[in-house]
Order: sequence, then C-alpha cells, then structure tokens
Amino acid sequence: HTLMFKGDTRIDSVKQLLAIADKAPAPISRLVITSRGGNPSGGMMLGEWLHQQQIELEVREICAGSCANYVFTAAKSVKVEANSVIGFNGGAWQQHWDKPWYTFLVPDFDQHKCLSVAEWRQRESAFFKRIGVREEITIMGQVPPFQQQISSKKLWGYRADDLSKFGLHQVYFAMNTAPQTQVAILQFAPGELENYLSSSQLQQGAAP
Repeated sequence: HTLMFKGDTRIDSVKQLLAIADKAPAPISRLVITSRGGNPSGGMMLGEWLHQQQIELEVREICAGSCANYVFTAAKSVKVEANSVIGFNGGAWQQHWDKPWYTFLVPDFDQHKCLSVAEWRQRESAFFKRIGVREEITIMGQVPPFQQQISSKKLWGYRADDLSKFGLHQVYFAMNTAPQTQVAILQFAPGELENYLSSSQLQQGAAP
C-alpha cells in the first residue's frame, strides 16, 4: 500500500498521516512525498516512522529542508522521480541563523512546548544515531570550503556515490532528471569527503 504526503512537515500534518497509516487495511510499504520542509520535530516524527516500519520513499518534485534532513535519510530506500530535487539547507548544528540562535525555538510534539537549540541538537543527534546516517549531511553546504559552491542557491544536494559515504546506500535518481537549477550539487575532490567525516567532531556533540 502507498500513502501520499504533500506539504510542510508540521506536527499536526504528520500526526494525521500516521493516523491514516494506522487505520489502513494493509501495511504501508511506500510513501510518496512532496515537501519543502518545515518543522524539524515533525520531520523527525515522520522519519522515525519510516525507519521503524522500513518504508520506501518516493520523492515527487521536491524534498527539502526538514524533509531532506529527516525523511529522505530515514527511508528503507529512496526513488527520486524525474525533474525532482533533494535539497538540504542546514540543521541543528548549522553555524548561520536568520535570527540569534539563543532565541531560536522549535515547536515540539506537544503544542505547548518548544525546543531550544540545545534540545534540538540532542534530539537530532540521537535520531541520526538510530537511523545509522552521518549527521553532517545536514550542514556540509555551510562548512568551509564547501560553502563556496552554494553561491546564490540556498539548497544543496549530493551525488549518489557521495550519499553512500554518509550511510545512504539505496538512493536511486531517475535518469532524465532536469538540471539542478534550485540546488547546488556539492563536488568533492577524491578522498575529501571521507577525510572530513573521519575528522568531524560532530559525533562527539561538538560544533563542526
């Protein structure tokens, strides 16, 4: 059985989707998604479900922001349709904020509670450990010297062979994917990404 999700990763929207999945007459095996991201807590909630249920993901048009961080990374396998993009734009460990980081609050699962950056970082790190993917995938476009490749584009992505170095081994891009006009695909010299990941402090809970 297949479910479809279109829109932001708001907690109420994700809860509605999971309620539909829970009442489905047969187990859900595939999710088709179109999302520009949104709430990180909602994204992680959806990603946890995908990971626990071993659900395949199909990206239609776009999966960006929290969708890329927490949904794309958590699926059993991913098929990216033609003319569709995966776009990252930062996560809990990003170094650049559009407002002071100490005032940055993320809505939590409980609508009356928000997460501080420290709480978001703790939850995100635990999430990536559970799904077996390197958390650095969320920030590489903001790390020198790679950030120079982003230029005016606000989203970045990766080639399939580089995704495997973060722990994503089953991502399939349609052959006739259009030129990436919205997304800067990061390019790494031989061994450059592996060297960065091997020396990254993020696994110890330190800033990159």
